[in-house]
Amino acid sequence: MKDTPANTARESGLPRTDALVSFVIAARNNWHYLDPCIASIPRSGVQRSEVIVVDNASTDGTVGLLRERYLDVRILQNGSNVGHCRAINQGIRQAQGEYVVVLDGDTVLWPDAIARLVEFLGSRPDVAIAAPRMLNADGSVQETARSFPGPVNGLFGRNSILTRLFPGNRFARRYLRRDSIHDTEPIEVDWVSAACMIFRRSLYDRIGPWDEKFDGYWVDADWCQAAHSAGKVYCVPAARVTHFEQNRPGRKKGAWRIMIFHAGAYRFYRKNRTRGTYDPRALLAATILAARCTALVVVDWCRRPDGGKDLDGSAAGLRAACAPRASLPGGMEGKET
Repeated sequence: MKDTPANTARESGLPRTDALVSFVIAARNNWHYLDPCIASIPRSGVQRSEVIVVDNASTDGTVGLLRERYLDVRILQNGSNVGHCRAINQGIRQAQGEYVVVLDGDTVLWPDAIARLVEFLGSRPDVAIAAPRMLNADGSVQETARSFPGPVNGLFGRNSILTRLFPGNRFARRYLRRDSIHDTEPIEVDWVSAACMIFRRSLYDRIGPWDEKFDGYWVDADWCQAAHSAGKVYCVPAARVTHFEQNRPGRKKGAWRIMIFHAGAYRFYRKNRTRGTYDPRALLAATILAARCTALVVVDWCRRPDGGKDLDGSAAGLRAACAPRASLPGGMEGKET
């Protein structure tokens, strides 16, 4: 995207040149989540850090509230919504830390979560990207550390109906790494969610920026694919982060969210598994994903507006997630199911 006066970011706040870790968060009208997210960062165990929030033209007062409540936060304010991936690229380019943590604004960090990830990366030069064990609001594992998907995972995906009906099926079990869901030691995986991932700042210079043609979904799988040329990808269960995921099962998602999810899946598959748009495999994938998308849009349209309403989006749920938790040996906080 070409820079114009409407989408050039305005910056406020000074960089911390001695930062060990830079936290990068893209924001767009999500102050309800962003506030507890930023409030959780100091307890994550990192003393020398900076927080960079890239705001995509929020209209809910996010920028003003950030300036009022978090004086040390650096704000990159875009004049228009330039998209999630471009906002993250903007933030990473401004990062001063040796390590970069990309966070979704609807996450809450557990005590010492980032310190444990920094310690792990510091001891493993062969690892390019690491991520915590991601948890739902009820403490269950979110299954965001996975193998790369195959065509069959269009039917047996993380939130698909067939996986919910047959949770023990081998396709979902392999894709979601369910055999290691109770492991406490670091686990090598193919890719991890960008809701929270950490990497050395030098990795960005080595493999390049996030692909801004993604609308958010599947860019993490794509970037992890590229990162394998520089090192391994790991999930570190001792580090915990709660994610108030907006794409959870049972929640009314809206046609646009469903469409960009499937568009991202198609782009990932075409880019990394075929020879291009006219490869028969890409054409077949486009057909299948379009049919799946259409069916899910219809199902979503029929869903009650309050479908899936639960602890995740409530003020009580956020307060519970933000309450200080004691760090237990071996990273065994929380309940895994």
